[in-house]
Amino acid sequence: MRYILLATASLLLASPALAQTQPQTGPFPLNSVTDRVHSGPQAGDLRNSIQALQQALTELQQLQLQTKQAHWNVSGTLYYPLHELLQEHYEGVAKYADEVAERLQSVGVSSDGRANTIIRTSRIPEFPGGFVDDGKVIQWFAQYYRVTSDELGQGIKATNDTDPTTGNLLQEVQHAIDKYQWQMRAMIQSTPTDPNTGADLNNGRTLAPAGTPSAPIN
Repeated sequence: MRYILLATASLLLASPALAQTQPQTGPFPLNSVTDRVHSGPQAGDLRNSIQALQQALTELQQLQLQTKQAHWNVSGTLYYPLHELLQEHYEGVAKYADEVAERLQSVGVSSDGRANTIIRTSRIPEFPGGFVDDGKVIQWFAQYYRVTSDELGQGIKATNDTDPTTGNLLQEVQHAIDKYQWQMRAMIQSTPTDPNTGADLNNGRTLAPAGTPSAPIN
């Protein structure tokens, strides 16, 4: 009987279902610093670079997931142009995520791209499930590209003096994200001849509070 119980216990411990219930260990994110000579900022100056790069990586990975979700499920009159645009955005975001992760490695730090890190530390929510109206897609990405850009801006300020190479990379990423935000915003940009509230894409309901066009700057 003792052998049967031992065998049963062994099978249970080896069970994938049981293994999946084991608690995840933190912290999230986890960035290890090399114990070898490395380039980039050293000692205390390295902290700002780690925080700025890891947060940028997390948000870019989150955007990768959400652009694909929207790419597959966008529905409505603008289905095709948004489907194509989101694929372009996905490829651009993926490229910059890789560059940010490699910059972390370059300054002697591990990158944390685990799913739990994205879930626990991203400031960008999940994109809605199911088929999503084209107007809602535009509104969602216009908003959260702006959130990402603001975070990148904070990272740029934090690294410009101690790690200008990282600051320059984050500026390049911010430039791309600002372009993506503009490409979404332009679809509901008000003009002197059309308020473009998005109501025509959203069953007659305005997508966002309409702003007052500013006076031309000469």
